[in-house]
Amino acid sequence: MIYAFLDEDAKKEIRRAILKAIAIPGYLVSFASREMPIARGWGTGGLQVTLSVISPEDVLKVIDQGSDDSVNAVNIRKFIENVTNNETTTETEKATLIQSRHRIPEKPLKNGQILVLQVPEPEVLSNVETDSAKQKDMHANEDYSKLWVLLYEDTAQFGDSRIGSRYPVRVHGRYIMDPSPIPKYDTPKLNKNEALILLGAGREKKIYAVPPFTDVEPIKFDDQGFHIEEFKDKRCEICGASGVYFDEIFDENDNPHYYCNDTAYCASRKGNL
Repeated sequence: MIYAFLDEDAKKEIRRAILKAIAIPGYLVSFASREMPIARGWGTGGLQVTLSVISPEDVLKVIDQGSDDSVNAVNIRKFIENVTNNETTTETEKATLIQSRHRIPEKPLKNGQILVLQVPEPEVLSNVETDSAKQKDMHANEDYSKLWVLLYEDTAQFGDSRIGSRYPVRVHGRYIMDPSPIPKYDTPKLNKNEALILLGAGREKKIYAVPPFTDVEPIKFDDQGFHIEEFKDKRCEICGASGVYFDEIFDENDNPHYYCNDTAYCASRKGNL
C-alpha cells in the first residue's frame, strides 16, 4: 500500500504548491486536485494537503466545526489512519498535524504544529466580483476597493459588517485572503500564530498559506473596530468555561443553553482526556 494514499508524484506536486504558497503568504496557488474517496466539498483539499505533508512520526487530530466526533471528522481521521498507520489524538497540544473544518482550536497552537484548514470558497473576491480574470487583475494590482465598498455599505446601513465568517484578512501587508469559514471569533488567532497554517480547496484546486508568526489583520476602517462574537456572562453548562466560542442550543421551551464548541477543550477541562 502506498503510504498516505497519494502517489509520490502527486505529493511532490502538492508540496511544490505549498512551498510557493508559504513563500507568498495569502496568495492562491493552483494545483492539480485529485479525486479522493470523499465527495468534493467535503474536505478533499484539506485531505490532499494533509496526506502530502504527513510523515510517519506525526500525530494527527481531525476536527469538524469544533468537534472530534462529528461524522466528517471521524471518517477523515479513520481514512488517514488506515492509509498511514499514524497515531491519532483528540488533544490539541499533543497533535503535530491538525486538519480542521471551520474552527481553530481554543488552545493556542505551538511552533512546529501544522494546521490544515478545509476551504470551500478560497477566492475572497467572489462575493464582489464574479469574473475570475478580473479577480486575478484585482489581486495583482492590490485593488480591493470593492471589498472596502461592501464593508462601507454594511457599516453605513447596519453599524458593522454583516460578515459572520470568512471575514477578509490582509496577510503580511499584501494579499487579502479568505480565511475559510472560521467564525470572526477565530480571526485574531491567525495573527502571528506560531503554527504553520495551510488552506486547501479541492473543488477550486487552490492552496494558500499563512507561515508562522505572520501578520494577519482583518480589514477594517480606522474609526471602526473589528468585533468578534461575544458571549457575555455565558458559561459552558458542561465544564463551566467562559470567554470561549459557544454552541447555542435551544431546548423544547426555547430556552438557550451554551456549550463549548471545541469539544476537546471542554473535555480537557473536565479531566476526561
